[in-house]
Amino acid sequence: KFKTVEIECIFSGIAYSALSGVAPVYGLYSSFFPVLFYMFFATSRHNSIGSFAVVSLMTGEANRVIMTKYAAFSTNSTISSTQIAHLRPIMVASTLTFVVGIVQFAAGFLRLEFITAYFSDQLVDGFITGAACIVIAAQVNDVLGVNVPDVTGPAYTFKRFYDVLSQIAQSNVCTVIISVISFAFLYVGRDFISPYVTKRFKIKIPIPYELILVIITTGISYGFRLDQRYGMEIVGDIPAGMPLPQVPVFSILLDCLPHALSITAVIIAVHISMAKMLAKKMNYEIDSRQELYALGLSSMLGGLFPIYPVSTAMGRTMVNVESGSRTQLAALFSCLLLLIVILWLGPLLESLPICVLAVIIIMALRSLFEKVDYLKNLWHGSKIDLLTWLVAFVTTVGLDVMKGLVISIIFALLTIVFRSQWPKSETLAPTRGAEDFENLRRYKALSQYPDIHIFRFDSPLLFPNVENFKAKILKQIKSWSDGDSDTNDSVTDRPDTKETSSMKFIIIDCSCISFIDCMGVNALKEAVHDTKSRRVTLLLAAATGTF
Repeated sequence: KFKTVEIECIFSGIAYSALSGVAPVYGLYSSFFPVLFYMFFATSRHNSIGSFAVVSLMTGEANRVIMTKYAAFSTNSTISSTQIAHLRPIMVASTLTFVVGIVQFAAGFLRLEFITAYFSDQLVDGFITGAACIVIAAQVNDVLGVNVPDVTGPAYTFKRFYDVLSQIAQSNVCTVIISVISFAFLYVGRDFISPYVTKRFKIKIPIPYELILVIITTGISYGFRLDQRYGMEIVGDIPAGMPLPQVPVFSILLDCLPHALSITAVIIAVHISMAKMLAKKMNYEIDSRQELYALGLSSMLGGLFPIYPVSTAMGRTMVNVESGSRTQLAALFSCLLLLIVILWLGPLLESLPICVLAVIIIMALRSLFEKVDYLKNLWHGSKIDLLTWLVAFVTTVGLDVMKGLVISIIFALLTIVFRSQWPKSETLAPTRGAEDFENLRRYKALSQYPDIHIFRFDSPLLFPNVENFKAKILKQIKSWSDGDSDTNDSVTDRPDTKETSSMKFIIIDCSCISFIDCMGVNALKEAVHDTKSRRVTLLLAAATGTF
């Protein structure tokens, strides 16, 4: 069963190496070394780490920025010519991996795993979906076999599609045919053949359509020399053998740090959320802090080899679960199979068409765009969560990955402030028997005592929302003077109360006020004073010990 997972690792590694800006063989190394180190320190039994599209994309951006900087400074006397002459993209990628490991280990040492609580599912999902659009945009030219200029900066996705469309007449016919056939093969296999086989023969192991596609297209490409006869681009040189360890380029550590911070944020958010979800589903415990140590050590040790940063891949992890894996020991067998590929079988993939890898990447990301029901649920459940998803998606697609991530996190934090400063509040009324109280606006058939208003404030009473709290209390008082409560259009007098009364009461349900600060205490005192001057008695119910 482990072969299914390793097939995913092999081809995702080769495919995503292009996103990282390095040669395909380094994708194999990246799927081997970190996985081997991670399994010794991990507490998650199912997380499968390796190449991840979003992290590879961010690595490619870091590679471009750092290589461009050093190329521009090549005549600067403060930088040695030896460093410039020997600096290559894989050296930047492996050094970046090493720095990512340091940041992850430091996060565990400083107990910063709590930060992941602020990375809501909507933020992470919107960001990853937006990044997936950028990944697809980066693959379109390979699918069509057209040459387009490299573009960077904001609106990369739109610029890329525009450049591809402007050059579509120059598409390589052979590449387009192979791409269309590959799309059709994977689509029909996954959506029609696999469900039928599973239902008919009760086979739960996913059929490796990617492996079948790669074998067939590589054989056709090699047999008919498609690269030489029709100009179709292929993977090219994949040397056999293990790489030697290498020392990180310490002179670019500071250049790597900003990129490492953003990459680490994505890795931790995806990894911890996936680990917690599977641990809960499979009924075991994980240690989030130990997971940070495991990620850090695997990246630091892996960074001593020519690899690029890796992360938990959601699709590959679910394949790992479906394949029956129960411990990280499965990773050992996966590494053994990958070792065989690295030592002996790698050169067999040299004739693999690049367009096939692009198709595999796009099809692997397809599920991220099946969001109609998910977004509908967000709309009905929480419009703020929907807005968080949209902000993360739009800023990532419209700007770039790093800016999109930063803006998304800032916006998510602002929603916490927004919810705290303008919390929900409700006017309650007793149900039949007066044992429970419900929202008077939601249950309009309920009636309340005419001289008693029960008010619930759904938030801690803190300095940002004290003015809002006092305004809500004043609104309750004004509803009497106006003779009509704005929270109930069909209030009826209860038979057990007098029609007129000299005393009126506001009861504050404090069950949702979990904490109160000094300004909150002062706000309560002011509310008591204001209500008393208007011949209204203010009472507290269900107050906790924090009062």
